[in-house]
Order: sequence, then structure tokens, then C-alpha cells
Amino acid sequence: MGEVTVNDHQTSDASDTNKTRKEANDAVITVVLTADNHLGYVGFGQHPRKREERQQRLRDAFQQATDFAIVQGVDLFIQAGDLFDTTSPEELDRSFVAGRLAQLKQANIQALAIGGVHDTQLAGDDGTAAPQVSYARLGALHYFPSHQPLVEGKQELEAVTFTIRGLQVAICGLGVVVGNAGDPLAHFSVPLEVERAALPILLLHAPIEGLAVGSPLLENRTLVSQSSIETQPYFSFILAGYHHQFRHLHIGQTELIVAGATQHIDFTAPEHEPGFVFLGLAADGIRWCNHIPVDTLSLQRLVLHTSDLWSEQSSSPTEVILERLRPLCNANTMIQLHLEGELKRSAYHQLDLNQIRRYGEEHCFALAIDDSALSLVSEQETFSPEMGERLSPREELVALAEELINAADDEQERKALRMTKEEVIKALDKLKSRR
Repeated sequence: MGEVTVNDHQTSDASDTNKTRKEANDAVITVVLTADNHLGYVGFGQHPRKREERQQRLRDAFQQATDFAIVQGVDLFIQAGDLFDTTSPEELDRSFVAGRLAQLKQANIQALAIGGVHDTQLAGDDGTAAPQVSYARLGALHYFPSHQPLVEGKQELEAVTFTIRGLQVAICGLGVVVGNAGDPLAHFSVPLEVERAALPILLLHAPIEGLAVGSPLLENRTLVSQSSIETQPYFSFILAGYHHQFRHLHIGQTELIVAGATQHIDFTAPEHEPGFVFLGLAADGIRWCNHIPVDTLSLQRLVLHTSDLWSEQSSSPTEVILERLRPLCNANTMIQLHLEGELKRSAYHQLDLNQIRRYGEEHCFALAIDDSALSLVSEQETFSPEMGERLSPREELVALAEELINAADDEQERKALRMTKEEVIKALDKLKSRR
């Protein structure tokens, strides 16, 4: 009888162990992932009213993510870098974020964030701490700074751990800033908590090989290779920011989810739909990965070659451009006008860019003119690629600044533009003198 009792007890223990393992495998950790919110972003040269409206749209998009997290009752709210567009955000944006984090905390949702390129000081800069630090000190979120200590040549990652429905979760953060170099995933170490966790997660803010273009200031110096993601043995999930387009990739044994931006900031990815990500993570993989779109402005890109600007039906190249712009313009659209090709200087001066900008201000939300692919040739030269002559960088800067100053409606904005022009020209002249 004793043996039977022991056997029954052993069977019960084995059954309980199997049940515990099954429950751990079945446990799903719910996450809202957002990144690149760029709160406080200012469109250069935009009318003050339009700037304020755009900044409000940025706040609204972030609030849509926090509201969704609260309604869904998720376990974790993760912000993967560039929450702010600057290291010194306005008080309005600071207090707005504080209010949203307080709501998350009241709903018992753990918030975590990592530093980004825009809201973290340069590498080696001992200036003001990132704005997220104040929220971390108040216990509103856990913040992973981009600057991590080096131990024996490796970045030693900090880990924060949770037990959620019996599942051990370990989260680390790794970011890069302007001034960094190399592959940040090539040299790092993790604490034992990560190796022992059933659900190890890395928050990453860095350019990743093969994804959409971001800041050339970083990508010329630092890049996360896909091979380093594939060979790293620690993290089952990498939740990333930096790139403004949502992506979900399976690389080796790692699930890589790039949140994408919550609003269009520039024209690098006009086809993507801004939003955030709703995740269900389990020890054996992803249960769901849903991209949730947010309310946003639409983007349009108009490409015109110089050969298109003169026609028998039109009296001027400016009118040709306006005719092509009219069908694209509405109050909820941002348009980029891309001009390319060669022009004689006299022909270039026939373009009334101020009139085009004014038309854009009146008929669409924003109009950006990109003439970086426009080459100017002298009157004696023929139109050939070998003879193309760009204006000097200094001449281009002066001309563009004067156009923006003349187009500004607000005297305070004109004053700020003049000061900016002087500082940029001064810096350029200083740089040239060193060569």
C-alpha cells in the first residue's frame, strides 16, 4: 500500500509539473508597442497655426496608443525611442506625456521606454538628461538610457524582470545615438535573468540592415546587421523603433517587430500607414501581431522634370507646376514637390517658388519643395550631364533662407529664420576655413 501511495503522489507531482508547464506555455503577455512619436516636431518654415495643429496631431496619435492599451487592459506599454523630437521638449508635451503615463499606471499597466536618436544627447555629451528620466524618477515608467556602461569592451545591458501569469519576463534596452559607431548587437552582455527568462525581450532603437532609410548621420557609422540578430542567442523578441515603417520579420529564432511612426514626419516612407502595434507574446512564439492605424495626414509626392515645365499651352513654368499641384491639394494632405533635371540660370529665375509655397499654404496642409536634384548651368553651356553645375552649398543656403524669410507671414518667424540663416552660414564658413 505504501508503494501505491508513493506512486500516486509521484504521479500527482508529475501531473502538477506538466500542468504548470502547459499553463506557462499557454500564458500570453499582451503588449502595446509604439515608437517614433516625435512629440514637439516642428515643420521648418511652416505657418505657426499649422505647426500647432501638427503638434496636436502628434499628441493625439500617442494618446490613441495609450487609450487602446487601457481599453484592452494590456500587461505592458512599450515606447521604443524618439518619444520626443528633442531633448528639451516644451512643457505642454512634457505634461501631456505625464498625464498619459499616470493613466497607464492607474490601469496597472507597466510602461517601459528606451532613448531614441532625437530625445537623447549625443554620444559623450554630459548635458541635460533625457526628458524621460523625470518620469522614471516618479515611478511612472522604466527607462532604458541609450548610453550603457562598457564592461570589458561590451555594453552590459540592464534587465528588468516581471512575473506575469506565472511567466518569467525579462526586458533589456539597447539604443544608439549620433556619435556611436559599429554594430551595437555585436558586443553586448546580458545578466543571468535574461538567460533564465521564459520570455526574453530586447527593446532596440537603431538602424537595421535592409530596412527603410532613416538618418544618414547614423547609418554611415552604425548599423545592426541581420546576421547579428540571427546569431544572438538571448532574445526571442526584438521590439524596435527608429525606422518609420511597420515591419514584422522572422530572423533566425528571433521575431523582429518594428513599430513604425505614429505620424508622417517626412517623405521617406509615403506609402506606410502610421500607427502602433498590439502584440500577444507567449513563451513559444507570437500569438498575434496587429498593426493598429491612427488618424493621420495623407502624403503625396509630385515629381517634375525640368523638361515638363515649359509647354505651348502654358505661359510660365510656375503655372505648369500649379496646374499639376491642384488635383493633389486638400486640407489634410502634405505634398512634396520634387524638381529634377537641368536649368539655365535665367530659366530658374522664372520659377516663382514663393508663389508656389503660398499656394501650398492656402490649399493643402503643408508643401515641401525638394530641389536637391536640380542642376543649374550657365547661359553659355548646353544641357548635358557633364556640364551640370550645382550652386555652391553656401549660395543654395542663402537663396533658400531668403525665400523662406520672404514667405513668412509672422515677424517673429522671420526674425528666427534670419538668426538661423546667420548661424548656419557662419558655421559653414568656419567649416570651409578648416579645409
